[in-house]
Amino acid sequence: MRRTVITGGTVISMDDEYGDLPDGAVLIEGDRITAVVRSADEFTGIDAEVIDTEGGYILPGMIDSHRHTWMALLRGISADQSLLEFLASTFYGIGSIVRPEDAAAASTVGALEALDAGVTTIMDCHDCVNSPDHARADIEALRAVGIRSVYAYGMQQYDYRPPVFESHEHRLGEAERLRSEYFASDDSLSRMGMLYSDFGTVAFAETAAEIRKVRELGILGASHTGAATNSILLRGLHELHHHGLLLPGHLHIHCPALDDGEWRLLADTGAKVTIAPETEMQMGMGHPPFRAALDHGLAPAISTDIVCVGSGDLFSQMRLGLQFQRALDHAVTHAIGTVPATVQLGVHDALSWATRNGAAALGLGDAVGSITAGKKADVIVVKPRMDLVRSSYPAGSVVLQSTAADVDTVMVDGVIRKHNGRLVGQDLAAVRSNANAALDRIEKAAAGLATHSTEEIYGWFTAAEQTASANFAQAYVED
Repeated sequence: MRRTVITGGTVISMDDEYGDLPDGAVLIEGDRITAVVRSADEFTGIDAEVIDTEGGYILPGMIDSHRHTWMALLRGISADQSLLEFLASTFYGIGSIVRPEDAAAASTVGALEALDAGVTTIMDCHDCVNSPDHARADIEALRAVGIRSVYAYGMQQYDYRPPVFESHEHRLGEAERLRSEYFASDDSLSRMGMLYSDFGTVAFAETAAEIRKVRELGILGASHTGAATNSILLRGLHELHHHGLLLPGHLHIHCPALDDGEWRLLADTGAKVTIAPETEMQMGMGHPPFRAALDHGLAPAISTDIVCVGSGDLFSQMRLGLQFQRALDHAVTHAIGTVPATVQLGVHDALSWATRNGAAALGLGDAVGSITAGKKADVIVVKPRMDLVRSSYPAGSVVLQSTAADVDTVMVDGVIRKHNGRLVGQDLAAVRSNANAALDRIEKAAAGLATHSTEEIYGWFTAAEQTASANFAQAYVED
């Protein structure tokens, strides 16, 4: 069995027992972490390959608990869009023309971008399952890259031509086939989940059928929940609870629109929450709800969401989320006419969002999320490019002063995927050529899509809200 010792830097373990170890070292055997020590001297004489981080920071691989890789080719396309504009043009518009080969190219790019940024695990929210071939293309692309993933099979419907799925039941049946074909073992590098149809956009009975199928298959269920402040869309939590459909472990994405009663429902039903600060702030969804989650006893995870808008790295999301929440906390003190004496949230809190909280959100807390003996060997090394002087607070430098370019080494399941600042094991020239060819095809097809005025978008959204009201009412009519 291959042995590797990672040494020479500060171990930021995210394990309460070990904490931060300024001169620590980590022993990896095969695909597992087998020892974490306070001094590299404890490994003197051991027969192992040595990775010397030379003053870097050794961390658990980060976990992006909500990422749409199928949109990874559309970098920056929605940089100036609100949520409504994004849904009308990019999401439903371009989503309707994505083909299996496009999905494969995009998922390859998205997964590699994640690895390059020190993200070793993603939940891939694959809304755009326009056919069974789309799902298979995405799954196989993720596996070829070698990232740890939860593949969230999307139940969202697009105006794909010619249509492939004959019914909602057909979509659910395909989910069952994927479970047996690709995900028979829950111990593998790739697990299965389901991304529910956006609550309110389909009949309540169809939402209920999706959740029951998740329970039957024993997979993770996730939803975009309360993502539009002042809208009934993506809500329906009381209706779901009325039917016992808020399952423990249900991962709720975004959540800025939720009220206190809805937050209490999440806490009482064993829910998980992941927050995407950049898209939530830009798109008018509402304030990233870190404080609301924490106040209700939930441990929030963090995510990048889409590179259509912002950054594909969790350093940016941690920094934005932490500093924005600090500003909101300070505003409470300012409102009573005094000056904040302390900062309530620290950089280790932000690191928790991107590591152990993310692992727990995906049901992987026993396997990844911290540098702990016995866990999987998902480890990264961050080495600051500005190396003229050492950091006075390594965890602070990781969260507030690092980028993907500072990630030197990435190991997933004991296999090195990035070394000396460069991705390895991939033909990047071929990936680039394939991705740009797919983008060329998408852009050509997108030129024929209809454009919509602000009034038309508001009209469409208002009609969707009316449909949601009727669909949620079905929860009680059926009684």
